[in-house]
Amino acid sequence: MATFVETGDCKILIDPGANLCSFRYGLPPHPLERWCLEKHKKRIALFAQSAHLIAITHYHFDHFIPDQVDLYRDKLLYMKNPNRRVNANQRNRAFEFLKTLRGIPKEICYMDGRSLELEKTRIVFSPPAPHGFGEDMGCVIQVAVRAGDEVFLHTSDVQGPCCDEPVSFILEQNPDYLYIDGPLTYLQGEKGEREPIDQTISRIKRILLETKVHTLIIDHHLLRDFHWEEKIAPLFAFTRQKGIVMKTGAEFRGEVNNLLEARRQQLYEGEYPEEGVWE
Repeated sequence: MATFVETGDCKILIDPGANLCSFRYGLPPHPLERWCLEKHKKRIALFAQSAHLIAITHYHFDHFIPDQVDLYRDKLLYMKNPNRRVNANQRNRAFEFLKTLRGIPKEICYMDGRSLELEKTRIVFSPPAPHGFGEDMGCVIQVAVRAGDEVFLHTSDVQGPCCDEPVSFILEQNPDYLYIDGPLTYLQGEKGEREPIDQTISRIKRILLETKVHTLIIDHHLLRDFHWEEKIAPLFAFTRQKGIVMKTGAEFRGEVNNLLEARRQQLYEGEYPEEGVWE
């Protein structure tokens, strides 16, 4: 979910990270996945060069890159507080990361539940929200960017949202563009139960009904599932009915969806995606 937001006077890079699932279907990442990972890390580094501000919502390696300190050189770095509502694993990662950053960023601030204004751009960070149904995986902070009357909101890893806590921040910020990370269909409902998925879709529908969202970008956990479109069919029907644009991150950029992790088995069997993926 590495995301670059540009307003009239500010460039913001949210969650400059990319990573691969260690094992899926009992298989390690395919060479094509590794190649794409390096390609996208280079893209992230290019966007970081022009960013005024970098935001890190939590300390999973698909949301920040700890070993490329030049990404953060002379930047305003706004981060999830590693002392507040965080599990031991993420806390340790955060403090190791902070050691490597000494003297690198222009400024480091913990932003849980805080906001700031840079000229005419207002950036609001949510209070910590669970990374899923509970806090075993720690918490994340959501990021809303307001420029004039328009608001873009990045949910980070609220896995849906699959619980009520992060919903209130989204409703309060009333975004025009909403970038969400779920539902987590590739793990939820593994035995055919629809309840966790349907509950998440119900929360998304509530958000769409009670805000001015006209563009819903839906990706991340959801796109790890080869059958994601089928599993959220009710949400497709709802957005069509309401005239809301719903796209994946790739579609929003005018690109083709490329579900490498979901296709890992096929990749090892020699079945490759569309032409040009190695370019």
